Amino acid sequence: MSLLLLGVLFVSADWRTFVSQLRTAQPGYVLVAFVGYVLGQVLCAYKWRWLARAVGFDQPLRACISYYFGGMYLNLFAPSTIAGDVGRSVLLAGGRQGVGRALQSVLADRASGVVMLIWVSALSFLVLGPTVLPAAVCYGTIAVAVGCVPVWWLLPRLARLLFEPGHLIRRSSEKLFAPYHSRPRLVLGVCGLAFGFHLLQIGLLLLLAHALSISVPLWYLLMCVPLITLLSGLPLSFGGLGVREGSFVFFLSLVGVVHNEALALSLTWTGLIFGAGLVGGLVLAVSPDTRARLQGLSRPT
Repeated sequence: MSLLLLGVLFVSADWRTFVSQLRTAQPGYVLVAFVGYVLGQVLCAYKWRWLARAVGFDQPLRACISYYFGGMYLNLFAPSTIAGDVGRSVLLAGGRQGVGRALQSVLADRASGVVMLIWVSALSFLVLGPTVLPAAVCYGTIAVAVGCVPVWWLLPRLARLLFEPGHLIRRSSEKLFAPYHSRPRLVLGVCGLAFGFHLLQIGLLLLLAHALSISVPLWYLLMCVPLITLLSGLPLSFGGLGVREGSFVFFLSLVGVVHNEALALSLTWTGLIFGAGLVGGLVLAVSPDTRARLQGLSRPT
């Protein structure tokens, strides 16, 4: 799917203009954006550590950063974030017995990120309205964002009412929600970190656009980047490759950014993502925390 989508995008591009656009990139700004992206992942690892501690994993921050970056590397080789999420769950648990609890923390981490991503877009729509995007997208995003709040509190209760104690849905909802329902300050803190991380990423994208001499309004990035990120996270391609670029081309065309400029911006952003993934591979290889975990997992039990 990734190759097919990229092929369609490249066939539609004017190669001379596209290459010329990439050559205009100011390396200093791109480097700052890359460093900012990597630091943003450190912030995500810090957020995940909070969630992991709530289910009994009191790992030092350094170890959580190592496991998180190892997951980033694994995400390069599978659709969506499946491989990375399973990988960091195994690294956090250090064995089979704790994988379930570790996966709880990873799923909670993903859920908080997705919900806050939707809220970034929803708040932009609430302030500015649909603008150039269809009204259904605007009001649908707002409805989903608002609906996430009661779902968080009501879903476990509904599961207890509707299903028997041993039912899979009831057990799953209790495992996922129970460790965090009694910790509202933790949930608010995690959501705040996730919201700040998404704003950081949008700021880095604006910096990349400036580096490529592409004019994109900040208000529009606040609306569309969360939607692009959600689409890129669907299990349709490796690392979102192809889906991300196509989404950028479509959404940015609505504010007058031409195909070649949008493609150049999206591929530069993808380069940052894959570059950070390779940094994750380096961390996975040299970190004493990940090496100790991998050695422990390789020993026969």
